[in-house]
Amino acid sequence: MENIAGDLRIGDLRCFIEVAESGHLTSTADRLGIPQPTLSRRMARVEKHVGTPLFERAGRRLYLNPRGQAFLSHAHRIAAEMDAATAQIGRLMDPELGTIRLDFMHSLGTWMVPELIRTFRADHPRVEFELHQGSANNLVERVLGDSADLALVGPKPAAVGTDLGWAPLLRQRLALAVPEGHRLDGEGPVALQEADGEPFVAMLPGFGTRMLLDALSASVGITPDIVFESMELTTVAGLISAGLGVGVLPLDDPYLPTVGVNLRPLQPASFRELGLVWRVGADPAPAVEVFRTFVGASRFAASA
Repeated sequence: MENIAGDLRIGDLRCFIEVAESGHLTSTADRLGIPQPTLSRRMARVEKHVGTPLFERAGRRLYLNPRGQAFLSHAHRIAAEMDAATAQIGRLMDPELGTIRLDFMHSLGTWMVPELIRTFRADHPRVEFELHQGSANNLVERVLGDSADLALVGPKPAAVGTDLGWAPLLRQRLALAVPEGHRLDGEGPVALQEADGEPFVAMLPGFGTRMLLDALSASVGITPDIVFESMELTTVAGLISAGLGVGVLPLDDPYLPTVGVNLRPLQPASFRELGLVWRVGADPAPAVEVFRTFVGASRFAASA
């Protein structure tokens, strides 16, 4: 049995509670299915641990003295805490009862995340989710720091293969988003350098689509003139439609508003990779493993 401190065990404490409530060693030993001398030794260990007798004896009956009465309330609380801890650990180890700490980028909160959770909970209704939104960089840091079990991010982080595991889910082709009637409004693919000198609406630094814009701009030797930064792709699309500037957005995002915006695929073709990350070497709860397997077999993974 577990030691509480020194040589006192939780089993000794439970026996003390039973004896305190019954007042009889013999009947308590019979009910617990242990020899009376064993029960007596356990009572002696409890009294040795607290450093004072806890019972008064009158014939064969035991009565708690004031010190024993004070200790009994603490013993009940300790036993209850141990029971609660054991139950919580059991829930964490049960794939049908655990909690999954899932992080995701803002742009995935309107379509990918709700669908994954809804379909997963259809077969695992008692699993709980602890959710957090943030930038791609922040989410990766949270997974590495064990603040999250899993994160849905993009693009693929540099730490994949060393510190992070990666399950690719979806590749979205990137487009130059321009307002209707803009000089670059037209048909077919367009090179990003065609937008050199234009005002850009972009995501905040650290967000996935902003990292892609920065990398693509550097690769073609331009520096975007960013006039507004947001943490929501829908805001970026809306401000582009209002004529505030141009931007880089993913194609085929089902909830990205495109009214008043023309999305022209970038040439050469560039993509936003979306995937699930987790910390290499982590010992996740079974529910997390079940969800990770589920996501890897989802329709999103099938289209990666």
